[in-house]
Amino acid sequence: MPDIDHLTLQHINKKMISQIIFDCDGVLVDTEIVAAEVMIDMLSGMGIKMDIEQYIDEFTGKTFSDIIKHFDITPETGKSIESMARDSEQAIYNSLRSVNGMPELVKSLKLPVAVASNSNIWQVEKAIRFLEIENIVNGHYFSSEMVAHPKPFPDVYLLAAERTRQLPENCLVVEDSYSGVKAAKDAGMNVIGFCGGSHIRNGHAMRLQSLGVSAIAFNAEELDNVISSLL
Repeated sequence: MPDIDHLTLQHINKKMISQIIFDCDGVLVDTEIVAAEVMIDMLSGMGIKMDIEQYIDEFTGKTFSDIIKHFDITPETGKSIESMARDSEQAIYNSLRSVNGMPELVKSLKLPVAVASNSNIWQVEKAIRFLEIENIVNGHYFSSEMVAHPKPFPDVYLLAAERTRQLPENCLVVEDSYSGVKAAKDAGMNVIGFCGGSHIRNGHAMRLQSLGVSAIAFNAEELDNVISSLL
């Protein structure tokens, strides 16, 4: 396990943090492993074979539309890429569960909280209602649907900073995916790599660290300790 305190002190000015921004899938709700299963099943029906480890390694954090486009899939007659993505997303969000300890952590925070996700707006809204954190987020949730480019581009994080009236360097982001970490870093934000979702595999933390995260947390308790050390 990385030396969390050392990484935090090395990269983050404690006095500057005034906003916490959470990714949604794989951080607040444990949907990434379900997403992998749904997408693998869909791709298999189209003749594209992939195991769960390959999917998690290559596509976690990507939008479904981007994954479908990556394989140059031709939709069935009467369907579009968008409708295929909606079908997959609906299947995943019918099986919502929280990442262990995360709803309690979010509710305990003293700093303002926002959510920035590659998921569609309805998915983010459903996750926030499911977690019962509407009053904590207070309308500050942002989707890749609201910007020109999804993660790994920084657009959704820059939008979050603009709408919460925060400077990017004053924001602390909690991200689990490579694309999300890159997006937050390119937005000029401080990032904690979160490895508490069921989709996390060996070596994931080291790769997030190589992308420049300021700390790694392997569960909600460790994340709480890191955040508390900054307040």
